[in-house]
Amino acid sequence: MKFATIGTGWIVKEFLDAAKEFNELEYYVCYSRKEQTATKFLKEIGYHNTKIITDLNDLAKSECDFVYIASPNGLHYEQAKLLLSNFKNVILEKPAVFKYEQILELKALANKNKVILMEATKSIHVDKIEIIEDFIKNNNVNSAVFNLNQYSSRMNDIKQEKYNSVFDFELGKGSSFDLNVYPVELAVKLFGKVAEIKAANIRLKNNVGIINHSILVHENGIITSITCSKNNYQSINSQIFAEDKNVEIKNITTVNEFTINNFILRLAPLNIKCNKINTMWYEIKDFIDLVLNNNFEKMNYWLDITIETIRVLEAIENNN
Repeated sequence: MKFATIGTGWIVKEFLDAAKEFNELEYYVCYSRKEQTATKFLKEIGYHNTKIITDLNDLAKSECDFVYIASPNGLHYEQAKLLLSNFKNVILEKPAVFKYEQILELKALANKNKVILMEATKSIHVDKIEIIEDFIKNNNVNSAVFNLNQYSSRMNDIKQEKYNSVFDFELGKGSSFDLNVYPVELAVKLFGKVAEIKAANIRLKNNVGIINHSILVHENGIITSITCSKNNYQSINSQIFAEDKNVEIKNITTVNEFTINNFILRLAPLNIKCNKINTMWYEIKDFIDLVLNNNFEKMNYWLDITIETIRVLEAIENNN
């Protein structure tokens, strides 16, 4: 399977590192608006036979079987729409889009053209998440606290009121979408649709979110409390509560390590780790399976999680 990438950031390098483990994949095209940028990127990562394309329309007409889109968030919708319209399978970096109507449109287009569309969110594709799902099914889970506070490497620029890339209102939307997608999407995956949303946000001078506090009341009654920020450092793990038991998740962006605790029975903690260090491997595997098997039922299952996530994120963002 020949594939292309859009973007030349660290996330693409991580994707390519995971993709190396799949013998059926060939890195065929690197898209960048500037040929010099693509040439430098490919040289850095040691790919010498990958083609460079600088026109998005040429990419849409290329021989690629699928495209991994990892451009700035605000460009996802238009790029995915063009590629899906040209019958290209698309794996779209999180957050898929900024608007609920946009992801609904992309889902309809993928189904109409019989091509695969999937959002690349690591945490919901790791295989060990099934253990957490079994825990939820077999215990009286009532609530969860998800913490995701990462001090951004761009904070020095922010303090000088330089708002680039992720902190640009049109391209990134800061913590509200670029980071908050992780805890929200994980909550939707584990606990289902959301019936009620309460939120409070702290914003930068350009109106981009830097801190988001939200409470999600799921249709099944479970409550998720989320603290998310790009200007704080955390030392507290996330937890799912089930009376005398809990699940403690070390990093909800990957869910690659978690512990099940049983306090009443005084059982030793059950520590679980993913087999793959680069958890992007799991999302690539799921995507390839969708493409090879034309599995639109499973595609729509994943997309419905994405759709509910975007709906919730948009509601949080609009709560001023």
